[in-house]
Amino acid sequence: MATAAQFVPISYRIDAADRIVWVNGEWAHFAQANDGGSVLPEIILGMKWEQAVSDPSVRQLYREILKRVRGGAAVSFDYRCDAPNRRRTFAMTVRPVAEGAVEFESLLIREEERPTVVLLEKGCARNDNLVIVCSWCQQVKVAATLWLPVEEAVAQLRLFEDEAMPRLSHGICVPCRDKMMAELESN
Repeated sequence: MATAAQFVPISYRIDAADRIVWVNGEWAHFAQANDGGSVLPEIILGMKWEQAVSDPSVRQLYREILKRVRGGAAVSFDYRCDAPNRRRTFAMTVRPVAEGAVEFESLLIREEERPTVVLLEKGCARNDNLVIVCSWCQQVKVAATLWLPVEEAVAQLRLFEDEAMPRLSHGICVPCRDKMMAELESN
């Protein structure tokens, strides 16, 4: 297992108009190393952050975070950003900078190998079905109120019975949303 001391923070900034105006070199490095061609600096710089977040509940949570940060308080939380063959936990700090700008800094705090989960592979064949992954804990929605770890969800949804994997989208599960809202309200 890797430790945080071995990693450089991944950082980006948005301006007062919510446009992504800066990313550090580690952002580009991480994107390239993780099949993130759609988030390379030349593509996202100048884009409004909301264009990169498809789920309305996640957008609303980030609006609440930004409201708090632009009010002068930094916000910190942990989240998962897994790869097909790795579980990764990051610590994010969102802090105000100058004139309404906000900086997001993520530091990898834990990483462990796991058997490859085909559902998470970028290049696998996809069908028209859709699976929602929690942006915070990486659990997969398998029913209206049931979210499971990805390995269990693949089995529960019997995804290997199909020739192709479903498309992935991100949202936020109720426990993660409630935890984040409670943290924001307590600060």
